[in-house]
Amino acid sequence: MNQLNKQKFMSMFNEILGEKNGANELSKLLKTSVKGDDVDTLNHQKEQALNMRLDQRNILFLKKVEEAKQKILDGTYGECEDCGTNISQKRLLARPTASLCIECQEEKEMNEFGNFNKRRDLNNKKFNEENIDDHIMKTDHFKSVNDITFESVVDL
Repeated sequence: MNQLNKQKFMSMFNEILGEKNGANELSKLLKTSVKGDDVDTLNHQKEQALNMRLDQRNILFLKKVEEAKQKILDGTYGECEDCGTNISQKRLLARPTASLCIECQEEKEMNEFGNFNKRRDLNNKKFNEENIDDHIMKTDHFKSVNDITFESVVDL
């Protein structure tokens, strides 16, 4: 990665950090106590829980931005953490905090999906090996919506 691109990414990261810090201050000012009935209180509590989750996601994103800035300073920005190859410019433009090349990221996601193959049987307290690909192959394939039937869970 050339010096000009590094400077562009660094200024973009600085801008992101500046905007997020200002947004956090604004959101803190907008948080007020709500007076009203039980429904108002419940809605306010749900809104606070959602805001807390969003704040946690923002904190995680800001940490990734800080890590990317440090990588620029160290000279390792744009290198895949797994295989060491250069991350493509297109990927970095789409996801500036990317730490893996597209091949390694796809492999990671496939491995994470593979972890869904293990299901926990709560009755026996054991894990069942269930291959999702086999399950998908066993399902019926329909040619039209009319071929699909639904079973009622309610006795008529």
